[in-house]
Amino acid sequence: MDMYEKRVRLRQLVAEPDCTPLMGAYDVLSAKIIESTGFPVLYTGSLVTGASAFGLPDVGLVQLHDLLGLAREIAKETNIPIVCDADSGWFHAGNIWRTVHEFESAGVSAIHIEDQIFGKHTTHEAILTDPAEMAERIRACCDARRDPNMMIIARTDALYLRDDVEDAIARANTYLAAGADAAFMVFKGSVRSLAEFRHRIKGPLAITSVDFQDSMADETKAGANMSVYWPLTIFAAFKAVKQVCESFWRDRDATKLQEYCFDEGALNKIMPYERFYENVEKYNVRESLAKRG
Repeated sequence: MDMYEKRVRLRQLVAEPDCTPLMGAYDVLSAKIIESTGFPVLYTGSLVTGASAFGLPDVGLVQLHDLLGLAREIAKETNIPIVCDADSGWFHAGNIWRTVHEFESAGVSAIHIEDQIFGKHTTHEAILTDPAEMAERIRACCDARRDPNMMIIARTDALYLRDDVEDAIARANTYLAAGADAAFMVFKGSVRSLAEFRHRIKGPLAITSVDFQDSMADETKAGANMSVYWPLTIFAAFKAVKQVCESFWRDRDATKLQEYCFDEGALNKIMPYERFYENVEKYNVRESLAKRG
């Protein structure tokens, strides 16, 4: 699929009755593994990108071009839609158009911007953007996109940070009324409580959990259209790499690590080797190089 087809496909998935999983990728290899497994949509986030690419915490240090490079490479090298975290969109509605322009040009299918502007993942009291100001950012994002099928998703952290259901609902509906294609809520604990108020949110809804207590079936039943599984791959990689390093440093014996290592064949299967071989034959590369000798 080209980038336009991917955007259409994402909208189709959002309209389906079942909740669509968005598996988080922290680099191109993890994205290709996710795609080859069969997931329909990819996701990139600021926490995993900051951690994997720069060793930085997600406290506002990760900026536009930190996220953009990975998004572009994944969109280029995979054949399924990608939804990208765009933090707060950066600064204000007057220049948020560049955020949209850059991600859209990179080939992504959707971005989400959030209403938390300070205190993220820290012990500081979180500061949320005024809903009216956030609505202006959403309007600016929608005006800036060139392809109307690129989705603009509005995230509110009012439920996660303040445990304020009424504020979260009001914010979601304000952002949807401003033109957002979907709202996005972060949950602590079970998302099954969503079923009690889902009917009051006037548009598609993406969710994510900080502790993943529910199945996809539970999330579908609760009324979610998309569910973001942002940390699973990087947490798995962190645990596996840490275990391999600790084991080898302790035992100095790679023979005990066969479970993790030396499966180059499996790795190569998701690389574009076939295209290389086809091009070598198609363009007579071997013959041309042999003549040089």
